[in-house]
Amino acid sequence: MVAAKRPTIRDVAEAAGVSKSLAALVFSTEGGVSPDRREKVLEAAKKLGYTPNQWARSLRSGSGSFVGILLNDLHNPLLIQIADLTRKILLERGQQSFISAAVITEKNGKRIVDPSSIHSLLDLRPKALVIVGGLPDLKPFKQIPDTIPVIVASSQASSLPNATIVRADDHEALRLLVRHLIELGHSKIAYVGPTDSENSIARRDAYLSSMEFFGLGDLAVTQLADRFEDRGYAAAKLLLQGANPPTAIVAFNDNIAFGVQSAVQELVAAGRNPVAVTGFDNTFVAELGMVSLTSIEQEKEAIAMKIAEILTTPDGVEDYRGQEIKLMPRLIARKSTFRI
Repeated sequence: MVAAKRPTIRDVAEAAGVSKSLAALVFSTEGGVSPDRREKVLEAAKKLGYTPNQWARSLRSGSGSFVGILLNDLHNPLLIQIADLTRKILLERGQQSFISAAVITEKNGKRIVDPSSIHSLLDLRPKALVIVGGLPDLKPFKQIPDTIPVIVASSQASSLPNATIVRADDHEALRLLVRHLIELGHSKIAYVGPTDSENSIARRDAYLSSMEFFGLGDLAVTQLADRFEDRGYAAAKLLLQGANPPTAIVAFNDNIAFGVQSAVQELVAAGRNPVAVTGFDNTFVAELGMVSLTSIEQEKEAIAMKIAEILTTPDGVEDYRGQEIKLMPRLIARKSTFRI
C-alpha cells in the first residue's frame, strides 16, 4: 500500500483559489491577508490535512528561524527547568525554539557525546544553539560555524572560545556551602561528585579551594560518584564506613545528594550519628518536606532571562560573544544541615 502524499502549500493555494505566496503568508504572519482569503486558506488546509512544516522552510531558506536548545541530562530537574524556562521566555519575546537531548555513551570507560544527536539538531539549521548543562565532550560543537551563536547555560566551556557562558559562580557557591557547615560546627566536610567534565572538575576544585580558604585544607576528602542517586548512595557508604567519617557531605548536585541522604538514613537507623548533607541546584525535589535538602539556587530564571535577552536583543549576540556571565548564587538552608 502506497502512503498518501503529504499535502503541500501549493495544494492548499490551489484548493483555496489563491496564489502560493498568499497561502504561505497566512501561516507566517497575522497580517497582510484579508479575513475572507485567510478563512479560505485555513479551510482548505483543514480539508487537506495540511500543517506548516517549519523545519522544511528552515532547510529551504538555509537559515533557521528557531533557537535549538540542547539538554545534556534528562535526569537532572535543574537542567530541565532551565531549558523549559528559556523556551517560555523566548516564546514570550516572539522567538520559537526546539528542545532536544544529547545522547551520552561510554567508550573504554569514558563518557562521550554521541555526535549524531548533535548533528540531528544542527541539520535543521537553527539560528542559535543553547547548550544546557556540562557535557563530557565538546568536540562535536567545534565545527559549528560562527554564523550560529552558541550559549552555554549552567556550565563552563573553555574549548568553545566564541560561546557565551551564563552560569552561577561555583566558587562563591561552594564557599557559601562550606561556610554554612562551619558555622554549624562541622569541620570534617567531604565532597562527592564526578570529574568527567570541565564543569564537574571546576566544582570539585571550588570545594577544595573553599576548604583551604577556611583553614580546613588538611581535612578535605573527595569521593568520586556519577550524577545519579544510586552513585551518590554508594559513594556515601564508602565515606561513612571509614575510621574517621565526615560529619557533613557536600554533593555535586541534588540528585547525588538524595542518594547520600538515603545512606545517612540507614546509618541513623543503625544507631550512628546523623550526617549533614548539602546539594547543588535547588531542584523542586529538594523543597519537599520529606527531603528538605540544603542546596544552592543557581538563579534558574535569571539564567533563562539572560539567554533570551541575548538572543532577542539587537546586537545582543555580538555584544556577549565569548564572554562569561556569572550570576551570584544563593544558599537555601533546610533541615538536611544542622548544628553539632
